[in-house]
This record gives sequence, C-alpha cells and structure tokens, in this order.
Amino acid sequence: ARAFCTGTTIGQPLDNQGHPWTSYPNWTSLNMEAAPVSNAERKFIHNALEKKLRVDGRTPMSMRPAKIEFGRKSGTVEVSMGKTKVLAATKADIVKPYPDRPSEGFLRLHMDFSPMASPYFEHNRPSARAVQISRMIERGLRDSNAFDTESLCILSGSRVWEVRCDIHVMDDDGNLGDCANLAAVASLMHFRRPDVTVVGDRVTIHSVEKRQPVAIAMHHIPIMITVLFLNDNESLALLDPTRKESTIATSELVLTVNKHKELCGIYKSGGSPISPKLIIKYANVAIKEAQRLTEQLEVALAKEEKEQQQRSRRGESVYTNPIEAFIDNPVKEDEDEEMEDVTAMDEEKSKK
Repeated sequence: ARAFCTGTTIGQPLDNQGHPWTSYPNWTSLNMEAAPVSNAERKFIHNALEKKLRVDGRTPMSMRPAKIEFGRKSGTVEVSMGKTKVLAATKADIVKPYPDRPSEGFLRLHMDFSPMASPYFEHNRPSARAVQISRMIERGLRDSNAFDTESLCILSGSRVWEVRCDIHVMDDDGNLGDCANLAAVASLMHFRRPDVTVVGDRVTIHSVEKRQPVAIAMHHIPIMITVLFLNDNESLALLDPTRKESTIATSELVLTVNKHKELCGIYKSGGSPISPKLIIKYANVAIKEAQRLTEQLEVALAKEEKEQQQRSRRGESVYTNPIEAFIDNPVKEDEDEEMEDVTAMDEEKSKK
C-alpha cells in the first residue's frame, strides 16, 4: 500500500489549485501494477497537460515512433513504442475442431507480463491487466472478422489448424495495449504455415523445402489506439500514454479501428460516461494513427519478404527454426489407423 503525504492530510494529494485529488470522481489509478508516482510528478504532468505539453516533448494527440523488427523465425516480431517493448511469436499445431464448428480453426492469444519488464509483474501469474489486454486484442481480431478461421480447416470435422500467438512484455513504459496489439497483428501476418494436401481422408503436410509455406488469411488489419483522460476532463486527454501518465489517469477509451475507417471495437473503463460526440472525435483521431501504423507495418513486411527472397537465393534457410508441423506426413500411422477405425465404426452404425 502507498500513502500520499501532502502536509495536511495523509492519503489526499492536491492538484495544481490546491484541491484534494479525491474530490474528483474515480481518482483510483487504472494501472495498479505500475510503480507509484509522487505528488510532485502528478502536479507537474497535470500542469503540463493544461498547457498542451508533455514530459517527453510530445503534444497530447501525438504518439511515440513505433519500431517493428522481424526475427528469422516465422511469426517472430519485436515492436517498440518509445521504451515500451513487446515480443510476439506465433506457432501452429494440428488439432480436432469443435463438433458444432467442424470447418473452423482456432486462434489463441496468451499474454505474459515478464518480471524483467517491471518489478511489479509476477512470472507465470497472469494479472487482471494482462487478461484485459489479451481479451481486447482477441475481440478486436475475432469480432471484426479480421482473422479467417475457416481458412485454417484441413479436413472438415477431423483436422484443423490451431494458431497460437504468445505475447511477451519485455519492457513497460506505458501503453502496453497498443504495442501488444501491433505486435500480435504483425506476428500473425509474418507467420507462414506449411502447405497441405488432402486426398480422401489422408492429410499430407509438405516441408518448406518442397513447397512454399502459406500465409494466414486476414481480411483487414485492426489497430488498437488508447486515449487516456485525467479527472474526466476532455481538455486533459492524450494518446500513447507513458507509464506515469497511465498511473495518474482516471479513465481510458480504447478504440480498435482499421485503415478503411471502420470501428472494429470499443472499450471504456473508469471515470464517468463519455458522450457519443467525443467518441466520434477520438475515433477520427484513432483512424489517422491506424492508417499511419498500417502503412508502416505493410512497408516493414514487404522489406522482410524481399530479405527472405535474397536469403533463399543465397541458399540460406528462410525459416531457421520451423514449427514441428514442417515435415512431410506428420499425421502418423497410428493417427491414420484411428481415422480408419472411426470411419469403419461409422459405416457399421450406418448399416445397423
């Protein structure tokens, strides 16, 4: 627990006008897993935002430059926004589909807050913030139909692809949601699954040496943009908050949009209700930033594809650490026998 000493009352920090912070609604910080911020820092950030200034020199409606770096392994990407750094890795396995959705594959997202990112994170213990960000990213991909799960079907009712994206926070300096979303989308677009041939009930998965791997089908690119509010004041709104700005914020508005000016998701937490007029206002701001980030991501992917082609011409392996499914005929004989047994049982039942 932390206490704030203001000279008169313990637990009541003051704003720039000398009023207690607790006089404002929902003063509780949204980011309870971040390091505490002193009263002097709170007042300094608050006074700077009233003058349309920020500690790092940005304007309230500007974001830090994003940096996207792809690894040699398929689906591995590292995204940085300022000092915030997130690593995402995607892999795929062959599993059985759900009975009610026999022709749809799976998309799994898992987010890990590493203790090396912040001393307030615990290893292998997902916090409420980690679960919240993971769900927002997953909903932005699923509910907007950005991710085509039907394209992951190998054999209807028997075999589908399960795509799993693991997101690891390496350094936390605020705005983990936007950075993690960009890393997850970049990882899914960079990932390549093996090509598959189906003849009857027999499934053959080809190695990368024989056939070019296949990219995952995505209809559009959802980008998450976070807007923070201080004291529920419209004039104290900002984009891409740092860790200290996130700690003193009282409410946040998360918008998931794409470059086609479509609203894919919206999430509001903390503070008082926000008017539709303000939602439209910040949605337009989010669309501009999403278009810029989408263009940067597409340029980075095109550059990475050219480098892979050059490595392939030199005889180097494009995928230095392929997934386990990158072998011919990974469906073993016992699995084929199981499939034959199931088919025989179905034929016997139909005869009866």
